[in-house]
Amino acid sequence: MKKSRKNFFQKWNKKSAVDKEKVNRYLNLLAIFYQLDQSIEEKGVMVETVNATQVFLKPNPAIAEKNKINASLIALGKDLELSQPPPKKRSGKVEL
Repeated sequence: MKKSRKNFFQKWNKKSAVDKEKVNRYLNLLAIFYQLDQSIEEKGVMVETVNATQVFLKPNPAIAEKNKINASLIALGKDLELSQPPPKKRSGKVEL
């Protein structure tokens, strides 16, 4: 994460408080995004919920939060001009 922060600040004007805030916000959201990944890996995509009379499975709430964070990262990335072209298709498979 320190390397990402250094790379970001090299690209943008360090003296601009607005740019610095945007970069810090982006990096904070990125850290949260990866923490949610860890939570999903540990608990799975479905979690067991117990109430007074029943036990049932429901989607891990971290997935919905990750989607919200992802949308924020995309919007902030566009504002910071971080948008990348879509991955190239090759033999029916998407390259990542």
